[in-house]
Amino acid sequence: MRHNLSSLVLIAVLLAAPCARLHAESDTPREARPRDIEGLYTRAAFILDDRNITNIHGVTAMLERCTQWGHPLAAELLLDIYEGRRKGLAPQPEKAVRLAQALAQTTLQLDPKHPESPRVQRESMYRYALYCEKGFGCAKSEKEAVSWMLKAANADVGRARVEMARYLMDKSKPYANPRLALQLLRAQAKKDPHTPNVFFYLGHAYMAGLGLPRPMPQLAFECYQLGEKVKDPRAINNLAAMYERGIATSRDLTTALHLYKKAADLGNKEASANMQRLAYIKAELETGTPHALRIDYAAMRVIEALPLPRSIRDRLTAPLRLHAEKLHRNNS
Repeated sequence: MRHNLSSLVLIAVLLAAPCARLHAESDTPREARPRDIEGLYTRAAFILDDRNITNIHGVTAMLERCTQWGHPLAAELLLDIYEGRRKGLAPQPEKAVRLAQALAQTTLQLDPKHPESPRVQRESMYRYALYCEKGFGCAKSEKEAVSWMLKAANADVGRARVEMARYLMDKSKPYANPRLALQLLRAQAKKDPHTPNVFFYLGHAYMAGLGLPRPMPQLAFECYQLGEKVKDPRAINNLAAMYERGIATSRDLTTALHLYKKAADLGNKEASANMQRLAYIKAELETGTPHALRIDYAAMRVIEALPLPRSIRDRLTAPLRLHAEKLHRNNS
């Protein structure tokens, strides 16, 4: 594993790009560290987590103060807010970029005594790489993205290794290395199978034969099965597709539909569309199913895929279910 990861350094020279130095959010000289920083962070985190508290706009300033004094968990939570991942708070991409870059380059120092400081600093490299790739709050820069993702991967960030493998699988790039990508994915899957997307990309590599003498759909199928166990929605969607098409397994539309629904419930939009499509096709294949009944079934599948609480979905599907049962009795 160490040998595989160190080989990433071989492409570092190609990817290196100058990075501008960044100062902390505030240019105000620091005073002595306040004693209440931990309490301030705890209060801010509590306000964000308590659904009964609706006025959360003051939380950002609280976390910015904690971050200024080097609290790593406050900085991590502040990045979530700047990314727009907290309901009720608008994203602030430029601030996200400045903070992530300052943390990644250590121009914003985190508390050296806090056990989470090293992890947050490493994770910031990963976040900053994604910002550069997507142009979130900054100009898109492939060199910056891959360079920082490489640093994060070498710093033992699991998600960065998976994303680095994704970069290396792109044969159109001068730094492409599918074999190294496959090695990275295998090693990360063994080290931490819960790393997001690891089985999705590993299955894709086997299916396409990347870094291999030929495609290996059976290994892809097994990878997607492992992805189902760790609730990887993209892997589950691909597993459902293999059942639907009968690739490396017998064709089973019922299992495929179940898996599409499972992936849709985990938030995969592609799976949601596949579920609706297959539900209608499957209903058509069932002999003697009236057109109106097929529509009821399809509508229920659509509602089941919506990101709503179970009680609301049950309320919406109840009349459709009653109508379908009535049609089924009349057709019997």
